[in-house]
Amino acid sequence: MDLGLKGKVALVTGASRGIGKACAQVLAEEGCDVAICARGKEALEKAAKEIKGGGRVLAVQADVTKHEDIKNMVDETVRKFGRVDILVNNAGTGRLSDLMQLPEEEFRYNMDLMFFGLIRCSKEVVPYMRKQGWGRIINISSIFGKQPGGLVDYDSIKAAVIMFTKDLANYLAKDNILVNAVCPGPIHTPLWEGPGQLGEQLGQLIGMSGPEAIDWFAKQNIPLGHHGDPEDIAYMVAFLASEKAKFITGQAINVDGGMVKALI
Repeated sequence: MDLGLKGKVALVTGASRGIGKACAQVLAEEGCDVAICARGKEALEKAAKEIKGGGRVLAVQADVTKHEDIKNMVDETVRKFGRVDILVNNAGTGRLSDLMQLPEEEFRYNMDLMFFGLIRCSKEVVPYMRKQGWGRIINISSIFGKQPGGLVDYDSIKAAVIMFTKDLANYLAKDNILVNAVCPGPIHTPLWEGPGQLGEQLGQLIGMSGPEAIDWFAKQNIPLGHHGDPEDIAYMVAFLASEKAKFITGQAINVDGGMVKALI
């Protein structure tokens, strides 16, 4: 299916690895010019070299908790490519946390990173999208924004992302700017598989190695029996970014191997 994205300009945050990098890769394959950002310069530049497709790639080092970095990121994208058509708000992190022991400072930082950073990025690109009468904002939330997942701050923040998505979709509908969220289930990314990350944390709780714990979790909780791949999220993002999804806005779409059981 030709998604009609050739020549569009996409900006993807948190794109040096995992879901963000996969989104940038798939959008580039569809012919988009892609600007990617992340905090780590070395990993970002490596990702930019590895992303291949029909479009050009621009790497801009940026921390989305800093307004000046966001403004510079958008300015650099517009300077290089002339506009911004698609924003993918992906930057984020997470760890298992105890409700009574999670430091408030950590909660506040993660809120700044995954919620207020997303709001700042959206505000910065909307004027460009309004001017051209077309835009797509796609927020990476989580199924754990719909049901508890044991990451107290992450779950709460991702729930807030879903509500913001719906409010922003209503607000921008008249401008032909569509706003949706993608809600991944467990995905093979550094968030699960990196040193000290969720796999190892879970393994320590249940007496298994990290890889064993990841496999155990999948068999216990995911009907398909395995984690997803970053590309599974990226393909949904590309579809929502396209004109094929022109009547879809304000939605939070699960990509989770059947893990969420709720009717709404």
